Amino acid sequence: MSNITMISLIWGLFWGYWVLAAIKTRSKVKKEASGQRSMQRVLHVMFVVIAYVITFFQFKNTFLENKIIPNYEYVEYTGLTILVLSLLFAIWARIELGRNWSGAIQKVEGQRLVRSGPYKYIRNPIYTGVVFGFLGTFITFGNLASLIGFFMILLVYIIKISREQKFLIMEFGEEYKKYIEESWALIPFIF
Repeated sequence: MSNITMISLIWGLFWGYWVLAAIKTRSKVKKEASGQRSMQRVLHVMFVVIAYVITFFQFKNTFLENKIIPNYEYVEYTGLTILVLSLLFAIWARIELGRNWSGAIQKVEGQRLVRSGPYKYIRNPIYTGVVFGFLGTFITFGNLASLIGFFMILLVYIIKISREQKFLIMEFGEEYKKYIEESWALIPFIF
C-alpha cells in the first residue's frame, strides 16, 4: 500500500469517527451562547480543507512535490507513528469531553469545564492531535506541499484557540483564567 493511500485511509477513518461522534453528540445538546460568527466558522473550515488539499493533492512535476525530508523507510514509519498516535490522542480528548464537545466556538446547555484526561495539561488537545497528525503526515510525505499544509493547519488552530479562549473566559470567568495559568494551549512547553 502506498504512503498516500495509507495516510488517506488513516485520516478517513479518523474523520469518519469524528462525524459519527458529532452526530451522536449534536442530537443531545442545545446551544446556549456562541463565540463564533458563521463567517468565521466558514473561513476556518475553508482553510482546513485547503490545508488538506495542498497536503494530499499530488503536484506532479511542480516545486510543491520537492522532497524536504529524505525518503528513508524509518522516517516514513516515524511519521506514520506520529500520525496514528496524534489522532488517537484527539479521539481520547473527544471522548473525555463527551456532551461538552462542540465543533463551533459555543457553550452548550449544561456545559462544564473539563480538566481531566488530556485536558489536565493541554486546553485544546483535539487541536493538538490534528496539528501533530499533520506533522506526522508531513514527515511521511516529506514534500513541500505537506509542509505548507502543516503550517496552514497550525496557523488555523492558533487563530481558533485565540478566539475560543476569549469566549471561554467570558463564559467561565476566573475558573478558566486559572486553567490558563495551569495548562498549555496547544503544545506543551511551547504554546
